Amino acid sequence: MGGAQRFLYELITHLDNNKYEIIIAAGNMGERNELFERLSKNNIKTAEIKNFSNIFGFKNFLAFIEIFWLIAKFDPDVLYLLSSEAGFSGSIAGSLYRLLFWQKNPKIIYRIGGWAFKEPKNIIIKKIYLWAEKISAPFKDIIITNSEFDRQLAIKNRIAKPEKIITIYNGLDINKLEFLPKEEAKKFIKSKNGILIGTIANLYKNKGLDFLILAAARIKKSQPDCRFIIIGSGPEKQKLENLIKKYGLEDYVFLIGRIPNACQYLKAFNLFVLSSIKEGQPWTILEAMAAEMPIVATNIAGIPETIENEKSGILVEPADSTALAEAIEKMLTHPSLAQECAKNTYLTVKTKFGIDEMTRKNEELF
Repeated sequence: MGGAQRFLYELITHLDNNKYEIIIAAGNMGERNELFERLSKNNIKTAEIKNFSNIFGFKNFLAFIEIFWLIAKFDPDVLYLLSSEAGFSGSIAGSLYRLLFWQKNPKIIYRIGGWAFKEPKNIIIKKIYLWAEKISAPFKDIIITNSEFDRQLAIKNRIAKPEKIITIYNGLDINKLEFLPKEEAKKFIKSKNGILIGTIANLYKNKGLDFLILAAARIKKSQPDCRFIIIGSGPEKQKLENLIKKYGLEDYVFLIGRIPNACQYLKAFNLFVLSSIKEGQPWTILEAMAAEMPIVATNIAGIPETIENEKSGILVEPADSTALAEAIEKMLTHPSLAQECAKNTYLTVKTKFGIDEMTRKNEELF
């Protein structure tokens, strides 16, 4: 599951079933859809929107019609929108519903985990995403970001008035996280010896995994006993495989594919690395913190609001494989620093990023 799906699942499974009636509408309800498998197990109603598309065109109009009829059928008190496409089509559909049926007044809440206009795309595409946010913002009652960085970015780009945009951090239920013991987790990953440096990420360009592989190529010379493990799947797989082959890292960097509930294997790693070039507030960071992992991550968006540099991890600038390699080596060669960071990460996630706080703040908006 991506960040939006993960947030959605965590929120709705911590709401009181006696207080709320929930229906989840989304695209891509095909086979092996982890979100809908989990929703089904929790007896949560779902509906499919067949025409969701992040490419502007006629399908967006069809998705708008689907969402409008779904709103009319379900008559919600709260319309909660996640992702740019849902935010655009959903907010306009919800506002039209309020206009046509004036006695109906669903609150329209839009939560974004990272602005699409900051993704590494063509400048024209980025402008389209920005203007889509600006055009649809008047139809939204509240806009939620999961980092203060993204809130300030929205204000700077005049997406909406500051009082309309609030920050609610992601939150974990650390009591429900079950991490396998280190040796058992390493056995599953098929690695018994050496130092394991790992990450969990969908193989998207945003995740900067090519920079992680380039960093591994640098580290191999001084740390030949290390192994880099990348858990996840996605469209960048072939490109990353070619990069691994180009630098002769076939026995050093391993793409082991998608694993359901991958966070349970975190304790197999000696170090967790997040190399993203675009993020909001990533769930994998919070999970690694809960697993008491020393962390190296890029200094972007909500990450420095989560990780304090040299206290609970090491932060480096994005798209810089040299800086990434140096930070990884520093953590490996200074075990006292790694231990201190690991201890502080757990304390931070426990006190600052709990599920109860995230749920409470959302319920206040309802």
